[in-house]
Amino acid sequence: MQTQKSRPGAGTAYARSNVSNHITIGVVRNAHDPRITPRALPWSEFCQYLSRAEVRETKDGTGFVLAQFNTMHRAGKNVAAVLALGFDVDGKDQAPLPPLVAHEELSRKGWAHVVYSTWSHSAKSPRYRIILALDAPLHPDALRDAQSYVVDQLPGAIAQAIDRACLGDRARLFYAPATPPDRAGEYEFYAGGSAPLSARTLTLIAAAMQRKRETQKEQAKAMATRIAARGGVSVIAQFNEQHTIEEVLENGGYTRKGKRWVSPHSHSGTPGIVEIEGRIFCHHADDPMHNGHALDAFDAYAAIYHNGSLSAAAAAVRGAHHD
Repeated sequence: MQTQKSRPGAGTAYARSNVSNHITIGVVRNAHDPRITPRALPWSEFCQYLSRAEVRETKDGTGFVLAQFNTMHRAGKNVAAVLALGFDVDGKDQAPLPPLVAHEELSRKGWAHVVYSTWSHSAKSPRYRIILALDAPLHPDALRDAQSYVVDQLPGAIAQAIDRACLGDRARLFYAPATPPDRAGEYEFYAGGSAPLSARTLTLIAAAMQRKRETQKEQAKAMATRIAARGGVSVIAQFNEQHTIEEVLENGGYTRKGKRWVSPHSHSGTPGIVEIEGRIFCHHADDPMHNGHALDAFDAYAAIYHNGSLSAAAAAVRGAHHD
């Protein structure tokens, strides 16, 4: 597969894309103007559109959304379909790999993609965007799970540098390529791969993830009911007295390997959860228990079933007690 690329300080060499599908984007004038102008174009032309950066004094300017809108106003509720998956690589959790290395990793997977540097990018502090082609429109309800799944398939050095707070944002604004004058020669653009991601497969995966969450919710409710039935004044103290960390982890789908545990979210099978003096510490970056702290049984229960909220977990237990 040929690659389209623009290296820092060099001209742009174009190559024919093997991806034949089209994409529709919603173009906006700037971040403050919500009016959408739809634009449909072949994937190869979309790549060409991103291959050159505008040099301007301010970051704000023309941008686009990777979606079709049923009302031409940039808001999540107005998104009818998602046409590609976009990810911001900003290094909040881990220093990003250079854009070229990310491009090479995506090319090895064969995924049709674009990688281009963003306004704050520099050679010393890489900042860039990854856009992956889809073979068909994706329902917006499946976006967050589809993106989460795709991130988990990426090499750890890329996945851990992606801004996960932006996952699931249906109307996410991506600025068109631009650089400040003092870094005009540092813009980077790469395009490659020949296989768009399957929207149907991602939809099925998203549905399975939703069912899993519903099952976990029912399990949490059942556990809370059992705890409440035993009585007690302090929910957290009672929980830790009557339930072990092992019980919580086993019920949550974790697998023991010696004195360590493997997260059900791990794709490598590495036992990244360690027991330390009656508590556990999670090294799996994609696991809900990964928060930099040693956890007791109730902490683990709250992380697995209530997104880490101790108050929500306690409320669930108390609520079950009063049902």
